Amino acid sequence: MAGLISVAAYAQTPNITWGTPTTISLAGTPDVSIAGVLAGTWAPGDDWGGTMRSDYYPVNGVTFAAYGNGLLSGSGFTTSGFDSRYGSYANPNTADANYNYILQTSGYNSSSGPNTISWAGMTPGDTYQLQIWVNDGRNSTTAERSETITGGANTSAALAYGTGPNGTGPGQFILGTFVADSTGDESLTLTGYGGNDIGPSTQLSIMQIRDITPVPEPSTFALLGGGLCVMLAGFRRKNV
Repeated sequence: MAGLISVAAYAQTPNITWGTPTTISLAGTPDVSIAGVLAGTWAPGDDWGGTMRSDYYPVNGVTFAAYGNGLLSGSGFTTSGFDSRYGSYANPNTADANYNYILQTSGYNSSSGPNTISWAGMTPGDTYQLQIWVNDGRNSTTAERSETITGGANTSAALAYGTGPNGTGPGQFILGTFVADSTGDESLTLTGYGGNDIGPSTQLSIMQIRDITPVPEPSTFALLGGGLCVMLAGFRRKNV
């Protein structure tokens, strides 16, 4: 857990526009966004059997790196509050074996938190997409748990840890988008909730961040280039 626990440092960060929490699908693979360009992934990792639970199991072409990569790694990436890792959450039973495998391990804290996740190094002005999963579903008691995620001034709807019959079954994921500010930093706050039979526990299964900044069409570059040529021609005539 040495790579999992550190101190978060960012106070004010861009507002994230959250989508609706979505139940992990039976198809599995299409859940994982491939929009834009991958900027970082994270998974809690696992040394059982000599391999990391996440590093060698891509889903929809995305490999969720044990302990993080890209923006979600190194000195710019910090977490606070996740004090343990568990590797026997329920199998969500999707059609993708890799997806099922990596979703059975999560970092967690046996309290409501709040826990924080922060990272740095984004390009100011670029638009980013964040995707986060939670999954438990072992039985009807633990499935009462849920959590919200706050980014900037915006808080998501609650993600359920289990959504199937009698409260078991797969958990949920959520997408959020935001524009990086001049600092290039972002910070999330996770707050856990329990139910009638069990107390809260914050959780993080896997996550990814993608740069989805629109790329100008070639015609746009041509138009800009043509406009620049006209301006230069006018400048030359003026100075003849």
